[in-house]
Amino acid sequence: MKFNGQEFLNENVFRKLNEMKAFHPGLIEAEAASRVRPGFPHKRLVFAAADHNARMISEYKGNPIGLSNRREYLTRLVRILTSDSVDGIEATPDIIEDLMLINRIRREEGEKEFLKGKMLVGTVNRGGLKNTVWEMDDMPACFTVKRIKKLNMDGVKFMIRLNPMDERSKYTLQYCADTINEAEEYGLPVFIEALYVETADKGFVMKTDSESLCKVVGVVGALGCTGANKWIEVPLNEEYHVPVSATTCPVLVVPDEAESEPEAVIREYTKEIGIADHIRGILLGRNVMYNESDPLPIAEAIASKWHMA
Repeated sequence: MKFNGQEFLNENVFRKLNEMKAFHPGLIEAEAASRVRPGFPHKRLVFAAADHNARMISEYKGNPIGLSNRREYLTRLVRILTSDSVDGIEATPDIIEDLMLINRIRREEGEKEFLKGKMLVGTVNRGGLKNTVWEMDDMPACFTVKRIKKLNMDGVKFMIRLNPMDERSKYTLQYCADTINEAEEYGLPVFIEALYVETADKGFVMKTDSESLCKVVGVVGALGCTGANKWIEVPLNEEYHVPVSATTCPVLVVPDEAESEPEAVIREYTKEIGIADHIRGILLGRNVMYNESDPLPIAEAIASKWHMA
């Protein structure tokens, strides 16, 4: 069945959201202060990933602005997060704050609080905007660790793109190390997306061969003042046991996002289960969130399989 977002979150919700943001911005911190941090809901984690647009990644399935409609983007996120099996979300400040306010609106309307029991992980660096001349200088441009702590959130997200032939990549390594050190002071877990890229004729190409992934996973594992409380997000490849063997940190799978049909998507997101004990979950990508059918049962099926493993 095709998902009808207009019926799921109506115009009134977004009218109230806009009024709150315009005239009552203090409600964000009030909502944050009242939330109960859930710890780790399960021994394996299934997160929605929602930080695409902040790095000028708005294309989906040939549509250059396929992810740009913010009402649709938020509606699909809320739909996924209504599942008790989905453990949380990684997102930028605009998304997290909007979700907090929508959660408040739904509570006031007598609806289920979709953020209750969810981990909220704040994305720190989105400054390496896609197809810009400074793209490899992926600077912190979103959440600060201090703000994540102030909003009573649960973790810190950082992305490393290691490019051996681009000097700007070294700055991102330092930004990441600094973020890990600050998160350690606040006692917050850090989720680091570990990518290996090479310079191409047009932009950069991500490498997912085992040698490249082993190298970047090894670097990420050693960054910062501690290896504790560090989760590494590793892109999927055909011999996944090899790159994940490069660390003892818990691993979250970064999927291919290759499939479209619901059953095929579920298989794509669960085939990694059992490869290694320290693979402890997966990120739900765009082919779940923007599936033409209802994203909720797809997300629930994936999360349930991970939690039963």
